Amino acid sequence: MAREDVFANAAADYESWFETPLGSYLDRQELGAAEAVLPAASEGGDVVEVGAGTGHVVRFLAERGYRLTAVEPSEAMRLVGGESTKGLDVSWVDAVGEALPFEDGQFDGAVYFATIEFVDDPGRALAEALRAVRPGGWLAVGYLHALSPWAALYRYLAEQGNEPWTAARFFVRDGLTGLVGSEPVASAQAGWLAPMAEEPFEAADEAGKRAGNMPAFEVLLWRKTG
Repeated sequence: MAREDVFANAAADYESWFETPLGSYLDRQELGAAEAVLPAASEGGDVVEVGAGTGHVVRFLAERGYRLTAVEPSEAMRLVGGESTKGLDVSWVDAVGEALPFEDGQFDGAVYFATIEFVDDPGRALAEALRAVRPGGWLAVGYLHALSPWAALYRYLAEQGNEPWTAARFFVRDGLTGLVGSEPVASAQAGWLAPMAEEPFEAADEAGKRAGNMPAFEVLLWRKTG
C-alpha cells in the first residue's frame, strides 16, 4: 500500500510560515542551533538530508559549502524543492528514510531537521542514516521537543485533523538517544517562547526560559565510530 502523502496539500505554502515575523525569528534561532553543532564543510562536505521538504534547510547548508543529496518522498514537496534549489550543488532523490538507496559510508554526514517526527519507523530510519555515513562521519538530528509549548500546539492541530500534524510523533532527547544507541557529542537548543508570543521575540524567549519552558527545538550531533 502506498504511503499517504500528508504534505501534498501543504507544499505550495509550506515556506510562507518563515515569512511571518514569528516564523522568521524562530527559523533563525533553529538554523543557528544547527550551525552551532554541525562540522564545517571543509571536514567533508558530502551530506544527505533526509526529509528535505521544500529545500529550506538544503539551501542553508548549500550556502555554507556542503554538497547536498536531498531525500524527499513527497512528490509535491520535492517538486517545490527542486525549483527552490536550482543552481545549487543539490541532487534530489525520491526515497524514504527507512530504505535509503545509497552505499554504506557514502556520505560525510546526514541530517534530519524536523522530519524524524514523520517517518514510520524512526529507529530504522536513524540506523539507515548512520549506515550511509562513513566511519568518523556524523549524524545531526533536529527535533521538535515533545514537552515544549509548540508540541502542545501541534498535538492540538492534529486533533483538529490538520495535516501534516496528524502523522507526527514527538520525542524527547532520551528517546532519540535510545534509538541511536549512544549519547550525542554536541547539542544546541532554540525557541523557548510560546506560540502566541509577540515582539520583541528576544524578550519573549528569555521569559519562556525563566518560566521553565522546554525548547521548541533541539539539534543533537552524533559521531559514527565504526
